[in-house]
Amino acid sequence: MKLYDQIKSHFLLPDAYKDWTYYRDTLTRYLISQTDLIPLPLSFHAGMKQSEMLPTLAIIGAGACNDIDLSRIAPHFSKITLIDNDETAMKKALRIYHLEDSPSICLLPVSLNGITDSDYRQFCDSLQTYIQLPSFTPEEFEAFSISQIEHIFQRNRLTAIPLAPVSYDYIWCFGVHSQLQAMFSYIYHVFTVNLQNMLFPDTSIPGEAFSNCLKEENDFFIPRFHDALLSSAKTAVFVGCEQKRSGQETPIEGACQAIHDLRRRSLSLTESTILWNFYPAGGISYEMLIQKITF
Repeated sequence: MKLYDQIKSHFLLPDAYKDWTYYRDTLTRYLISQTDLIPLPLSFHAGMKQSEMLPTLAIIGAGACNDIDLSRIAPHFSKITLIDNDETAMKKALRIYHLEDSPSICLLPVSLNGITDSDYRQFCDSLQTYIQLPSFTPEEFEAFSISQIEHIFQRNRLTAIPLAPVSYDYIWCFGVHSQLQAMFSYIYHVFTVNLQNMLFPDTSIPGEAFSNCLKEENDFFIPRFHDALLSSAKTAVFVGCEQKRSGQETPIEGACQAIHDLRRRSLSLTESTILWNFYPAGGISYEMLIQKITF
């Protein structure tokens, strides 16, 4: 197994479906309660089936849908579009909820910010090659790491966000913002821990400049992403972000920018919170802020 594949396997939570049962049930009931209306569409005509009158939904960053029950929400929408870079995970969701043959659910395997598995793999491989050099300092390692992700960011800033205007009645986007740069952060962390153990036992590996680079990219991308979300929805957008981690006061990268960006806009915005028991075995839970924007 390649190094990136090993790192990615540790990044995933194999028991998420079971661990998130209460969270999934609560969010599912919430979504149905907020969208279970059948207004007459502009295209209404006599003889139209009730299913054709139901709204459409896009689930951004759907993955395996461990946090939303597709089988329970499916009857409430005429069409559900799952959007995620990980097509394998979305197909797993269809199997879990026995919806492989459902004509009302479609998959859109695409990266929101243009960053793909190939970019993460390339970043990982480049760091692996770099540490084979006969000598380098911790500061040089950080600078090289930054140069690699900056190249990826600059290239992808030219890529359009794959959300067409006025495309869905409702858009659901939960736990996405904190993950935009999480894999780069995790890969860098894995390397620094190993370098500290093997090469620099008496010197800390710097990471502040690397983290700031990820933050700056979030600062750039998230407002653009929100512009696309808001223009793509017809009726409402639901955004869920980690407002606080249990036992910690440090703002959660990506999530905090998202919360503040939506609050600073002139929107019809309502907020509520829910507890997400994210990783019970590790004692990790989050207070999730749900921001509902209506049009």
